[in-house]
Amino acid sequence: MRIRSPFTRTKNSNSINLQRFQQRANMKFKIFHSSLTIVFAIASITGCKKYVHQNINAASNSSLAIVRYNDVFSQLNQALSYEVDLDQMTNGSWNLHGTVCADVMLEPLGSGFPKTLTIDYGAGCIGADGVSRSGKVIAVFDGNFRTEGTSFWVSFEDFTSGQYAIAGTDSIYNNGTDGDGDPLFNHAIENGVVSWGGQQITWEADLVRTWAEGSATNYTTPDTSGTIGIEALLDDVFELTGTAVGNDGNGHPYSWSTNTPLQVQTGCDYVQAGTSTVSPINFHEGLIDYGNGECDSHAVIEVNGEVFNFTQ
Repeated sequence: MRIRSPFTRTKNSNSINLQRFQQRANMKFKIFHSSLTIVFAIASITGCKKYVHQNINAASNSSLAIVRYNDVFSQLNQALSYEVDLDQMTNGSWNLHGTVCADVMLEPLGSGFPKTLTIDYGAGCIGADGVSRSGKVIAVFDGNFRTEGTSFWVSFEDFTSGQYAIAGTDSIYNNGTDGDGDPLFNHAIENGVVSWGGQQITWEADLVRTWAEGSATNYTTPDTSGTIGIEALLDDVFELTGTAVGNDGNGHPYSWSTNTPLQVQTGCDYVQAGTSTVSPINFHEGLIDYGNGECDSHAVIEVNGEVFNFTQ
């Protein structure tokens, strides 16, 4: 009779237990590895959403700043839209064209400069564009608005346009005309602040403005029926190029620059065309496309190879 060793079963059992342990360990490692992959994927998606959100904030806020300070230039043009230069004016006050509630004051009269032009909207004045403005826009000129070489400095006193309060200074220089005969203006915006509803953005910019369309007509340009009026202001189309820095509505800093000229038009609250680059600090840069010339809030931004829609 064959006698079975008392150690045989123990040895086999240990071998089986070791195999089971290794299988369980391998399974746990695979589960851990899969979980870790999921965690990293979620983190990557979360990070992606975060930096896209940061880019969209900067893109939307920079568009807002561009349009709001462009509106100030358009308001000055509306105040100055006469066939008479500043040094030829004989009346020191008049209504802002298209309104009966905003007063324009010029002092001193005569040939001497500097001259201070103030648009006073009072506690609230609805313009021809349907926008309510209040406070004052103040511009000091060292020459006539349309004369090459003239500089003027724009500041604000409790100025609001719609829901937005606007502050800072805009130093503007008349740089003559380009090869097509379109007027050129250089802007240096300093300490710019646009605030609304408990939020605010900052904006400092060096821009070149080309008056691409509408510079030959103004409010009092005569036509067969008398004067063109407000339509002669609404045909003004500008192209802007340049660079800027600012903080978005969450206080995060970014830089911004144009790639192709941006189109803005008097009476439109949005950038209508052109491209730019926005670079939030410590995030990927975003390439902004404002559209094909339509006056709407739609724009797109490309970040790290992905394209997203956003509202200006």
